[in-house]
Amino acid sequence: MHGVTKHINDLVASRRSVLGGLAGLPLLNLAGCASTPADHALSETPATLGFTSVAATNADTITLPAGYRWRTVIAWGDALFDGISAEFDPDALTRGEQEQRFGQSNDMLALFGSEYAFPPPKDQDGMILCANNEYASLELAYPSLPSPQNLTAGQVEALYAAVGVSIVELEHDGAGWRALRNSAPRQGRNRRITPFTPVQFTGPAARHPWILAASRIVNECEPNRQEGAVSCGTVANCAGGQTPWGTYLSAEENFDGFFSGSSSDLDAARREGALALDESSFGYPNGGPEALAPRQFRVAENPHGPSLYGWIVEIDPYDPTSTPKKRTALGRKKNECATTALAADGRVVVYMGDDQRNEHVYKFVTHSHFNPSNRDANTDLLDDGQLYCAQFLENGGGRWLAITADAANAAAAAKESPIRFADQADVLMRVRDAARLLGATPMDRPEDVEAVCDGNCRGLGPVLIVCTNNSERGFERPGNPRRDSARPSSAQNNLPGHILRIDEDGGDCAAERFSWDVFAMGGDPNASELTAQVRGGGAPAHISTKVAGEETITGERFACPDNLFIDSTHRVWIATDGNDAVFADCNDNVLATTLASAGPRQIKRFLVAPVGAEVCGPLMAPDERAFFCAIQHPGANNAEGLDFAQSRWAGGGRPPSNFPDGGNAWPRSAVIVVTREDDGRIGD
Repeated sequence: MHGVTKHINDLVASRRSVLGGLAGLPLLNLAGCASTPADHALSETPATLGFTSVAATNADTITLPAGYRWRTVIAWGDALFDGISAEFDPDALTRGEQEQRFGQSNDMLALFGSEYAFPPPKDQDGMILCANNEYASLELAYPSLPSPQNLTAGQVEALYAAVGVSIVELEHDGAGWRALRNSAPRQGRNRRITPFTPVQFTGPAARHPWILAASRIVNECEPNRQEGAVSCGTVANCAGGQTPWGTYLSAEENFDGFFSGSSSDLDAARREGALALDESSFGYPNGGPEALAPRQFRVAENPHGPSLYGWIVEIDPYDPTSTPKKRTALGRKKNECATTALAADGRVVVYMGDDQRNEHVYKFVTHSHFNPSNRDANTDLLDDGQLYCAQFLENGGGRWLAITADAANAAAAAKESPIRFADQADVLMRVRDAARLLGATPMDRPEDVEAVCDGNCRGLGPVLIVCTNNSERGFERPGNPRRDSARPSSAQNNLPGHILRIDEDGGDCAAERFSWDVFAMGGDPNASELTAQVRGGGAPAHISTKVAGEETITGERFACPDNLFIDSTHRVWIATDGNDAVFADCNDNVLATTLASAGPRQIKRFLVAPVGAEVCGPLMAPDERAFFCAIQHPGANNAEGLDFAQSRWAGGGRPPSNFPDGGNAWPRSAVIVVTREDDGRIGD
C-alpha cells in the first residue's frame, strides 16, 4: 500500500511517544601508578579491523562478517521470574504481567560482574545486564487490536509498565551467554523499574517546588508507596552509563511523549513564566487523549508532573531491594547518556548530551573523590559537585562553563532577559535556560559522549561526542562544521550527522578547557555528488565527508551515528539510528573505526540490523569475546520507508519484520550477543 513517509526527525520523535500516535484520535589511591600526565599519553597506534566489511542490506535478520554468529539473549515479554508463564502473549499483556517481564524498546545496555570488584575482572562466567526500555510502540504492542479507538486504559497502563529499566542475570555456559529467570522477585537480581516504581530525589533540587507539587499527586495515584519516596519511577530511558562503584546510570530523555493533553488544558497562569518556558522547551503535552493515560501523566491534573523526569537515575543492580535515586545535581534535560571517567585526582566526571536540536553538551565533576576500597563510601558522590556546559570556540579551543545561579542571573541581566533563577535548585531544574544564557554552543543533537579510559576507569583526555543530525541548521558554527558544498555560502542541513573529538587540557577530564576537532563526518566518502536524495523525499542530504577539502573517513558510508563503544585497543564501534532514512539500501548498522590521531579514518561495517530496527547500546563482555547490542523496534518501517504506525491503522496488516523469532512471529525488541565461531576476540 502507499502512504506518506515521515520526515526523519518526525519519525524518530513519534517512536518515542506512548500516546503520541493517538493524537487526534576518601581519595583515590594513585600511589601505585603515580606519574605525570605525559606518562599517561594515549597511544594511538591504529588497532586492527580484522574482519571483512559486510555489504549494505535491507534483510530482516542480523548480518555479520564471515566467521561470526549471533543469538538472542532476551526479548520483550520474556519472563524474568518462574511465577509467570514462559509463554508471552502480547494481546493479553497487563501491567502486572509486564512488571515481571523484560520491557519493550530496549536501548542502552550495561554489564556488571556477578560480584562487585574494582577494577572488574576480565573473565566472568556470570554478569548482570541492565537495559533501558525507552518507550512503548502501540502499533507493535497488541497484534489483535483492531484500531486505536479500541484501546483501553488498562492496555495503556501496561504500555507504561513496558518502559523504564530491565535488570537480568546472565550466565555463560557451553552454548554461550543466556538470560536467567529468578524464582520470584527479590530472590535474585532480576528486576523491573517502571514509571510506577518508588524512587528518591536527591541533591540540590530534590525539594524544588515543582517536584514537591507533582510528588503529592503521584503518590495519591500510587498509594502503595515507600516512605520518603515518590512513586514516579522512570521513563524515556535512552542511554546512560555505569560508575566505578558498580551502579547503573539511566538517562531520561524524551519524557514529553508520556504526558497527555493539549495546550488548551493549560490555564492562563501556566502559560506565562518559567513553567511556560519549560513546556515550550521540552514540548509537552503531546496531544494524546488524557482519558487513557494514568492520572499522574495528564498535564491538566498534574501540571508539574514533567518536572519529575529528565534526570539521571542511579540504580544499584546488586541489590533488588534498593531504591533508585534521581541525582538532581546533574541537571534536568533530555539526557542521552551519563558516561563516567575518573579525573587525575580521583574525582568523578560524568559526561552528558542533551538530545534535541540546538541543545548542549554537559559534564559534571564531583567535589569528593572515588574510594576504590570502600564501595559504600561512594553512595552520594553524585549529589555534590559542579555542573558545566560546553562552549566550542572558532579557534579549535573550548571552555567548560560553570552553571551556577549567580552566573546565570548575571548573564540574564547582561542580556536584558527576564529569566531569573531563585537558587541553584531552580538552575538545575531549568538547566537548558541557564546554559543558553551562559553561552553554551547549540549542537546538532548531541547524543552519546564517550571518554577514552584506561583499565581503571581513569580518563586519558580524549572524548568523543556524537551529533546524530540536524535538519534545521543552516550555517556552520564551532563544533558543528559544514561539509564541502557546491554552494559554500548557502544553508546546509546536517542529516548524516557527525562525531567530534575533544581533548581535555592536560589529559584530565576535570579540566575547564579543551581542544576540539572533527573525528568523522557521516555521509558517503565514495559519492560522486555532494548531495543525495533521501528516502521518502524532502530536502536532499549533504553527504560529503570532507571538511575544508580534507577527507575525514574512507570505506563505508553511514548516517545518523547514535551510540559508541570504545574497546581496550581504542577501536570505536558506532551504532546508527536513521541510517536507512538517508541511505535507503541499508538498515541501521554498527560500524568500526580506530582512534587514530590523523584522518581519514577507515570505516568498516560490522553488523546490519533487521528491517525497521535501530541498533542501540553496543558494548562488549569484559574479555571482549562477546559483543552485545540492543535491536530496538524491528518492523517500525519497511525497506521503502513507510512507517508501520501509519500503515497498520490504514489496513496495512502485519509488520514488515518477524525478528527475532522468525516465521510468522510478531516482532519484538531484543538484546543479542555476537561471538566469533573460533571464540576469539571481537574485531581482531
